[in-house]
Amino acid sequence: MKRFLSHPLFLSILTLAATYVLFTVVISPPLPRSILIQYMIIVAVAIVLVATFDDATAERFGAPVKNLLGKPSLALPRFVTLLIVAGGVAGLVYNYVKPHTASPVELRTVHPAPPSSLKVYGKTYNLLKLTNPIRDANPKGTKGYDTAVKQGGELYYKNCVLCHGDLLDGNGRFAEVFNPRPINFQDVGNIAQLQEAFLFWRITTGGPSLPREGAPWASAMPVWHEMLNEDEVWQLILFLYDYTGFVPRSWELEKKSESAETKTTPTKPAGLDTKAPDNKAIEAVYDKRCVQCHGRDGDGQGPAAEFLYPKPRDFTLASFKYKTTQADDEFPTDDDLRKTILEGLPGTSMPGWKSMLSAKEVDGLIKKIKEFGEWADEEVQLRPIDTGTQVKPTTESIGKGRELYIKSCAQCHGNKGRGNITSGKKLKDDWQDRIWPRNLTRPESWRYSRTTKDVFQRISTGIRSTPMPEHSTTMSIEDRWNVANYVMTLRATATQLAQGNTVINGVRIEGELPADASDPKWQQAQPITFAMAPNIIKEPRVFFSLNDRATIRVLFNDRDIAIRVDVDDRTYSVPGDKLEIQYRQENIAPTRDAIAVQLPRDIPVTSEKPWFRHGDKKHPVNMWYWAAPSVEPKKDASIQMFDATGPNAAPVPRKDATALSASGAWKGGRWSVVFKRSLKTENSQDLQFETGLYIPVSFANWDGVAGEKGGRHSFTSWYWIKLSAPEDKLALYGIPLGSGLLAGLLFLGLVRHQRRKFLPG
Repeated sequence: MKRFLSHPLFLSILTLAATYVLFTVVISPPLPRSILIQYMIIVAVAIVLVATFDDATAERFGAPVKNLLGKPSLALPRFVTLLIVAGGVAGLVYNYVKPHTASPVELRTVHPAPPSSLKVYGKTYNLLKLTNPIRDANPKGTKGYDTAVKQGGELYYKNCVLCHGDLLDGNGRFAEVFNPRPINFQDVGNIAQLQEAFLFWRITTGGPSLPREGAPWASAMPVWHEMLNEDEVWQLILFLYDYTGFVPRSWELEKKSESAETKTTPTKPAGLDTKAPDNKAIEAVYDKRCVQCHGRDGDGQGPAAEFLYPKPRDFTLASFKYKTTQADDEFPTDDDLRKTILEGLPGTSMPGWKSMLSAKEVDGLIKKIKEFGEWADEEVQLRPIDTGTQVKPTTESIGKGRELYIKSCAQCHGNKGRGNITSGKKLKDDWQDRIWPRNLTRPESWRYSRTTKDVFQRISTGIRSTPMPEHSTTMSIEDRWNVANYVMTLRATATQLAQGNTVINGVRIEGELPADASDPKWQQAQPITFAMAPNIIKEPRVFFSLNDRATIRVLFNDRDIAIRVDVDDRTYSVPGDKLEIQYRQENIAPTRDAIAVQLPRDIPVTSEKPWFRHGDKKHPVNMWYWAAPSVEPKKDASIQMFDATGPNAAPVPRKDATALSASGAWKGGRWSVVFKRSLKTENSQDLQFETGLYIPVSFANWDGVAGEKGGRHSFTSWYWIKLSAPEDKLALYGIPLGSGLLAGLLFLGLVRHQRRKFLPG
């Protein structure tokens, strides 16, 4: 056995397999398949060179292969190997030539070289010599420095937190929408390696100023010189370095020593503290990590609060939404608070702090939270929820759960679980702010619940300070488990968010395309769901939208293409309609719900795309815009086509939009809009669809109940549509078959050559 395990051929095969697993599973870099194949070829050649470095080792390495090919007694293993070689080659070639919908490779330079000079704020800056004037005038440790950092922090949390996150790690609430994702300031490979002049260039000019090597030119980075003045940008930069503990690169430091390295003070990993921090230390942690949202007095009135939904918790009221104690118990347990601090609340701006805070720091913050609510020293009753015996999610249990759900839950969450209220009530929290029921088909938005047990607890104890009631007195334990089992099935009724896939696969069908969303032909389509973010990029900005997902389907035939866009929308915003009036918000003039599709005028030959908001002068875009009807004023549903050449110019409506048709319907908390157009048109300003090519596409939605119109709306990043080309069956099956036969013939040739060496004499 030892001789077998130490054989060079076995070790070579083992090394090759381990390398493949390392590339594809352990490291899993975003490499195209062709590059991975090249790497594996290089590794295989290297392994063979090492395994045959001398004659004796080479002879031992090749002996098993020679025996297999030529030894008469190994006829059966030889035949099996022939089948494996021929079949394996055929399978590999088939996998290579078959149609794929993998996302195109988009390589980019993370930190492209900046220009030597920059013109902004009516000035010209020499970026080679530019330094932070606020840092120069206020060295670290001075009062002026601390004031500037504080002001920069307020600017960050008012303008940047929704993308770059509370932890400055690029995981803000809307980070998932954008490609490329927002930068991680905590990464030692980012601002720690850059001069402040570089940040000044990137912040003031944003995504549109990226050079070609910084592609994909879909960066959501706003042009901040339009919204912040010069001093505010420098204050913001000062805050970024102070918060992360990094020191910016500078020419002065480089000249002092060629070996000088960037001095960094990384954030201390969680769990390293063994000594409990004192009150002053906890106060410092709270001021650095929490005050921007929850306020210095813990009243939820921090600088960022007005831009967030839901609002930060007001600790002074000692009312907490999520707890595992009984409904009558006023307070959560320490573990409940600890879970919220460490793991955060998905779908909100509350992040998980487990990578930043030590266990002792979390304990100190829990004590401080209690002090804000003046219950730190109280002897409170904390009784765990009685869960009884968990009911298995059988068909019977789920059926009973659905009946109970329709009876007790559907009035708020809707019959389909999409959060469309059917009771006619305008739900409000304890602060009289409008509040909307959870969309139960989108588990990524569930704040505290991830398992059936979590859902059972929410049903049992309710959610304090909201209209979500407790059901421990109205439902038995068994009934609550049944409802929880049913609620967990609702996620399967929606197409969940695409993870990494950016391609919408257009499916070819025979006959006429469906004219509306009710046509059963849509069952042939391949749905895919993308995240949407509100326009936080350019004025007029909007910082929250209830509608944050768009599910796309594409069908086409020989003549036309149909694109269906589904958006979960809790409200039917048709101004003047009885249902719209029922849920109209105070002091907000309702507008018509609307959905749009954006396409480039020309199919790009590279991965370079238009800027994702209205394109740009070099890359104009077409927009297909559908708006819901209106009762007052009286308007029918409408379809328009726009041409746009950039975010600074209003899209130009087409006088004739007859080439495009659209129909929309709202049902059960969802708009479904079908756009239909010919693949080819006679208008040179139209996109001409081609099969087999990757075509950029993005989507937008206007929520009428929020009064959204014009630039106030939600949108996706660029994605791709690929219309599947007609199958060439001769190439699809003939090439793999021919390759397999050729490999088999080569194998037989080697067998014939080797068998001569085993003949007598």
